[in-house]
Amino acid sequence: MDWLQLSVEVSGDQVERTVAAFEVIGAQATTQQNAGEDSYFDLAHPAEPKWDVQCVTGLFEAQGKDDEILSALMHEASFIKEAELTQLPDQNWETAWLDQYQPIEITEDLWIYPGWVTPDASIKTVIKIDPGMAFGTGSHETTRLCMQALSQLNLNQQHVLDYGCGSGILAITALKLGAADAVGVDIDPKAELVSLENAQNNGVESRFIIQSAEALEAQKEPKFELVIANILAFALIDLAPCLMRYVEDDGMILLSGILSHQAPDVIEAYQDQFDFKQADSMLAQGDWVALLARKRA
Repeated sequence: MDWLQLSVEVSGDQVERTVAAFEVIGAQATTQQNAGEDSYFDLAHPAEPKWDVQCVTGLFEAQGKDDEILSALMHEASFIKEAELTQLPDQNWETAWLDQYQPIEITEDLWIYPGWVTPDASIKTVIKIDPGMAFGTGSHETTRLCMQALSQLNLNQQHVLDYGCGSGILAITALKLGAADAVGVDIDPKAELVSLENAQNNGVESRFIIQSAEALEAQKEPKFELVIANILAFALIDLAPCLMRYVEDDGMILLSGILSHQAPDVIEAYQDQFDFKQADSMLAQGDWVALLARKRA
């Protein structure tokens, strides 16, 4: 059986009504994707993605229903002015979904593999991450930038803090690159479950723990040789006093989730204690940057 894919772009506050309308007119499945410039959302803050513009897609049985589906949609959601219909041939949807997630090369020696794909034996470090409910599968530039930065550091026996850990991918990467142990912090309850499962799948569960921000704050001067925070620029600025306190003198901080035009503001929030002058202090990919800096003694 062939299928029809119906796609519309709506504002964030119209998404719930749009999804409801799709279900009323017979959608077999719906998905939501960002359609604006704010192409990253922050799991260091609660709630669902708050993208300004979203693309809502519905899958319908075909059978010559093009005009019928469009008419029904406009009746149920009159605020929608434009919609795109695409004919899709029948296929094995489970296989098609799995095919979307292929190995990702971070560096020649560092790759991300989904669990159902056998890694190339020649790759030195493989991070096994399946797509899940917590942010961080390696598909976003900010995650890849952080992993590239980690691959450049000597992490041997270091203590690492991953603040806003999501899927745990960055803490796991640090551990597989030689870190002694890692602490993950995230306020999303899904992140704790997913990151611990990912740590187990990568064989580093004995060196990885999850703590709440409150528990970490309550410790007497917790210190780490490396602090990672891949969240958003405004959060990095707000959290600067807290994150700076967690870094040992002469330790490193790795900040990401930053659009290139936001980098000066983030640097300003940290530059009293950190040196951003080294040549490799900024890594860039597309519109996104990661900042790497050393804490002055």
